[in-house]
Amino acid sequence: MGLSFRPVKETWNIFSPCFIEAEQLTKLLVALADRVDTNSHERFYGDNTAVWIEDGARVLEFIETDQSFDFDFVTTSLGEGIEIDRGAINSLVENMKTLAAERRSSIGERGELVFYVDAY
Repeated sequence: MGLSFRPVKETWNIFSPCFIEAEQLTKLLVALADRVDTNSHERFYGDNTAVWIEDGARVLEFIETDQSFDFDFVTTSLGEGIEIDRGAINSLVENMKTLAAERRSSIGERGELVFYVDAY
């Protein structure tokens, strides 16, 4: 087996607060990748989770322009038995739509996009 390493482009202090649990947000990010048929991977680092998305541009395009990215998409992605706060979900959707264009600058050279979900 070969071994390689590469730098990762990280941007700190640009964040979007949300009012759902970290595990729920992670699940949503993975569902977004699935929705646009791209790969994703989660890695847990103590108090945060990195969600790597292979084709970040497609995910951001979906978030920014597809009318089906809404409250229903989020609640369906989270699954049954999750306590839903309509206001929190609607705020999250609007924040994600508003910040999608800005997030394009975080796409790596190979098209990947990494989100850090911080639990604090």
